[in-house]
Amino acid sequence: MSKKTVNFNRNITFENEEKFVLSFKGIESSSNIDKVKINKLLDNFINSKSHINMLRNVEFIRTILKNFEEKLLVIEYSNKNFQEIVKYDNGILSFFNSKNNKNKNLITAEFSNRKLNISFSNYDEDIINQQFSKLMDHIHLLKNVKPVNLDMDSKALIEIYKLFYNENPNFSLSNINIRVQTMMSILALFGINLEEDYSFSLLGKNKMPNSLYLEQLVNKLFPLGEIVDIEEPIKLADELTKIIKIVGECVREVINTEYNKDDALITISKVIYAGRYSLSSNSNVKEISNFTNSTQNEVKSSIKLVKCIEKKLNNDK
Repeated sequence: MSKKTVNFNRNITFENEEKFVLSFKGIESSSNIDKVKINKLLDNFINSKSHINMLRNVEFIRTILKNFEEKLLVIEYSNKNFQEIVKYDNGILSFFNSKNNKNKNLITAEFSNRKLNISFSNYDEDIINQQFSKLMDHIHLLKNVKPVNLDMDSKALIEIYKLFYNENPNFSLSNINIRVQTMMSILALFGINLEEDYSFSLLGKNKMPNSLYLEQLVNKLFPLGEIVDIEEPIKLADELTKIIKIVGECVREVINTEYNKDDALITISKVIYAGRYSLSSNSNVKEISNFTNSTQNEVKSSIKLVKCIEKKLNNDK
């Protein structure tokens, strides 16, 4: 039986005059590909944040469509000041066009049939050299864009999430960053971290603990959507698995009684973080409440939760 050829096409214009066009032609690698899920992931990505970063566009599209042999991929992004188009034939960059209608210092470029044509209106040699160097780096990166690769931290994060929340992570959900940030900041109190050296800072008026590294990791995993199984998963140490399960069970018992689970997670994580890193060890409930913009009952509940977790961990030894 010959393999089936498939096409995916999208053309969307946003209110701010941004336009995104996708054309993909490929061959199925197997007959059991979930096209409903793939179409949903494509729509989630295309309707998400700005697509001015073409490297990100190609990486995410190739990740979503990784189960197809790529025969043709065309992506176009434009706004009122800028336009960029890329075309790949059998995975090889065959056409690239970049125009900027606002900043005349930028080079206009077109790459086609292995030839690069450029034009510029500013004859300042330093500007030309700088922009040409950036352009060549950009084209080089576009030639070598690969689907998202699951590194050790990505695989560990997926496994931790499953143990903590007792469900599969879905990285295309709008609240996935809150879920990951609060989970990892709570677990940090009990010695659970990824291999990368990262830290949290209190973000915004809600003062939610946030790690830029984790945020970037979550954004990178966006095109994978819900992850059920992965190739070559990692196995966490038994002691770590036990700790994550206990902490997760205790936290779920609390948030399952809340109307807004995300708000409850944020409150728990910021109270724990403030009490551990931002205030003195002998800070009282009122001081933590004022610092975190939480009620004193919320602070007491979070402190009670930590003590409950510590008791279960000690009893399990």
